[in-house]
Amino acid sequence: MGRPMPTAPTPRDDRILAPTRWTAVAIVPVLTAAFVILYVFPDRTRQLWAWEIRPSMTAVFMGGGYLAGAYFFTRVARVREWHRIGAGLVAITVFTAALMAATVLHWDRFNHGHVSFWAWLLLYATTPFLLPWLWATNRRTDPGTPPPGDTRIPRPLRIAVGAGGCAQLALAGALFAFPTRVAERWPWALTPLTARALGAFIAFPAVAWIWFLVDDRWSSHRIVQQMVAVGFVLIGLGSLRARDQFDHYPRYLAGLAAALALTVALHLAMDRRARGPAPSAARQRLDHDP
Repeated sequence: MGRPMPTAPTPRDDRILAPTRWTAVAIVPVLTAAFVILYVFPDRTRQLWAWEIRPSMTAVFMGGGYLAGAYFFTRVARVREWHRIGAGLVAITVFTAALMAATVLHWDRFNHGHVSFWAWLLLYATTPFLLPWLWATNRRTDPGTPPPGDTRIPRPLRIAVGAGGCAQLALAGALFAFPTRVAERWPWALTPLTARALGAFIAFPAVAWIWFLVDDRWSSHRIVQQMVAVGFVLIGLGSLRARDQFDHYPRYLAGLAAALALTVALHLAMDRRARGPAPSAARQRLDHDP
């Protein structure tokens, strides 16, 4: 018997492989439907969703996050370069794993007879395994170098954003580990299940910001930061309908507006840097040094 032919290495051409693209195409309508149910009909979750969510602000928060996710996967389906969306798959893996864990912990709270529950279960039982496989397979095409017109993120900015991500991930972890205790200080009423669900949603931007410490190419973060900004806008607009459910609503809205302003400022500053004159080789080395 002859020796098997060696497998050719995956070319570092930064392309998005077909399984990644088709997974994105399949997920977009699911997330869009979740947005419509939770954001447009937040008071009808008992009839339309996998479990009843009260008060409606939690449903609005989740719905805004789902439409932001639909935006991201739409970009995955259309963009040409893998490195532009890889960080998002890492963050979404953490998000989906947390929601699956919350499902197991609060199994009795779900409407097991509703089709939405089975859609929920199928999504969150598979994606924590599917997304890491897609990431590990597709990252082999990443050349690891900035494309033309890109720029490297200065190290002080990377550290600042990454530190903010660590702080937010700690908050997400507290919501998951101590849901009742954290709920006592939350701006609106939470149950243990909704606290853990919100922890999963909050973990997404946290992991995306921590990824600044891993990859210093601005193009690796641009789409994901657009997704985060879309989520902030939708959550803020949706909260206007539920402002009577808040303690200290102006304080909450101001905090959300500040987070959105920082995200937009980061985006504009890095885009301006990418359009500017190319830095010298010495400056590139200084910014790139760990």
